[in-house]
Amino acid sequence: MKISVFGLGYVGCVSAACLAENGHHVIGVDIDSEKVSAIQKGRSPIIEPGLPELISKVVAKHFLAATMDVTYAIHESEISLICVGTPSLPNGEIDLKFVYGVCEKIGKALKSRNNSAVLRLQ
Repeated sequence: MKISVFGLGYVGCVSAACLAENGHHVIGVDIDSEKVSAIQKGRSPIIEPGLPELISKVVAKHFLAATMDVTYAIHESEISLICVGTPSLPNGEIDLKFVYGVCEKIGKALKSRNNSAVLRLQ
């Protein structure tokens, strides 16, 4: 299956690498060029035991790639996972600005897609 994972933090990066290890073709998407570059070079952008080796392996096998191009990722995917951060606000509520931001970008990309899409918020 072709899967895009939006957000290459702890949840997204681990999810993308594990899905790729299971034979899925995964495109990781992030607005942080350093995270995208790290994945493209087969390096982990986060510290997690075992993740550097796993990312190196799945990138070398061409099961994991990374981009900042939302439209490309949406057009190349059968399913998209949204794994962006939801930090706490000072009052304890969840800050959904990153969720809204990526959903807006995905919505724009979907307008030029020829078929339906499956989105899941992690």
